[in-house]
Amino acid sequence: MNKITVLAFLLLASFSLQAQNYPSEWVKYTTDGYFHDIESGRNSQNLSESKFKNNLLDLARSNLSKQIQVRVEEVSRIDKNVVDGRSSILYNSSSSFSTDVDMQLAESKSHFEPASQKQFVIVYINKEEACNYYKNDIQMLISSVNNTLRIADDYISTGFKAKAKDELQKTLPQFDGVAKSFFWLNVFGMPEYQLQQYLDQVHELERMVKAKLAGLEHGVTYCVVCDADNFGKKYTKLQNEVKGELSATGCNFVDDPASADYVIRINATAREYNKMNTGGGSAYFIYVDAAVAIDKNATGQRIFEDELSVKGSHTLGFEEAARDGYKKVSKEISNLLKENLEQ
Repeated sequence: MNKITVLAFLLLASFSLQAQNYPSEWVKYTTDGYFHDIESGRNSQNLSESKFKNNLLDLARSNLSKQIQVRVEEVSRIDKNVVDGRSSILYNSSSSFSTDVDMQLAESKSHFEPASQKQFVIVYINKEEACNYYKNDIQMLISSVNNTLRIADDYISTGFKAKAKDELQKTLPQFDGVAKSFFWLNVFGMPEYQLQQYLDQVHELERMVKAKLAGLEHGVTYCVVCDADNFGKKYTKLQNEVKGELSATGCNFVDDPASADYVIRINATAREYNKMNTGGGSAYFIYVDAAVAIDKNATGQRIFEDELSVKGSHTLGFEEAARDGYKKVSKEISNLLKENLEQ
């Protein structure tokens, strides 16, 4: 519509409204930039002024809602034919919106004409302002997700992958929620090129979030480096027992310390403590002394270390007593690690 056509339309609309005693300032609400409905009537039933006006406003809102419903159904029909990548955000829920006409942005005005004793009301929605309202929702999503991506990168760079995963997962429902805003932008006539720009931004953010989550699928990784001595012999079971206990909590292990997020270091030795002779034989007692530490590879920090000693006993000898002590110490080491490892 060129400027001359628009001017002619406004002049015609202004003349028509003035002929019906509508306020001239209502002319702009009848242009393409608005959804609107105008109602008028005389209070022949002698209702209170407010009651009569509210009845007209209710009628106008109902008719305006029907207009928007027509547009919603039109958009929904178009959307069903769209099969490109945008459907995952913009079009997958359009049917659920088609019965939920959004009237929260509707405004109203009223005018009483003394000469004709007629009450006039208009209910309208400014399409540009409605677009700005829903555009703001999308801009807030974009800002929020960008901030979450920065936070997740910080967590990843410092070794807190589990926290990064938690933050990223919180954003996924937001992508589903923003579909409604995109749908209403379409209803209220946001230009296609602008709508596409926002869609592209949101799709790219969704892709980045899911890509990072895929990279974090296996969560935090650990490497257990264990040196356990049983009176000159290697006690390899300690490492396997500790890993078995931690695996039950969801820990993921790698063999290379350099590729792990955390390196668990265990150094343990068995020492003789006592031998007691009894009527039926002998009892052998030992202590297993263990030093435990956790190093975070990303920062080179030692985030935890402790030492413990556990007593073991057996009737066959010190080596058997040491095996008993190692079984006990593996439980205590596992409990210490569970309390201090990031899952």
